[in-house]
Amino acid sequence: MSLKEYELKLDFDFKIYNLSEFAKQFVDKLRFLERFYGIYFKSIEVYETNKGYHFYLKVTTERKLNNKDIVVLQLALGSDYKRELFNWLRVRRGQKFKHWNVLFKCKYENGLKVSEERKTESAIRLEKLVSKLYFNGYKKA
Repeated sequence: MSLKEYELKLDFDFKIYNLSEFAKQFVDKLRFLERFYGIYFKSIEVYETNKGYHFYLKVTTERKLNNKDIVVLQLALGSDYKRELFNWLRVRRGQKFKHWNVLFKCKYENGLKVSEERKTESAIRLEKLVSKLYFNGYKKA
């Protein structure tokens, strides 16, 4: 079977103050999905927003994932439950939006920019921690 590539988009609407602990717990979730669902993570990008963080994960698997699978995986990894519920409702209705799984790089309210993704020191550090733990074989103690 050939590997298929997908992108998971996660929205964390909170600030992470203990980056090391969050990274360990997050990598535990990645390992769980790898072990029990056959999903392998190829790359991880992290951006900070006004409320929290956006994660972009490139994954490969032998399975064919549908949009419902993507929503469940994003929810399992801790993405904002409200966002994932709206995503679930969209795909459950069978709506054929090309861009149903969106993270906004910028948000506007009343014509004013209220938030945007930024590659901050915190986002870079978090991305490096998660990548190092995952790609260098961290195993839960």
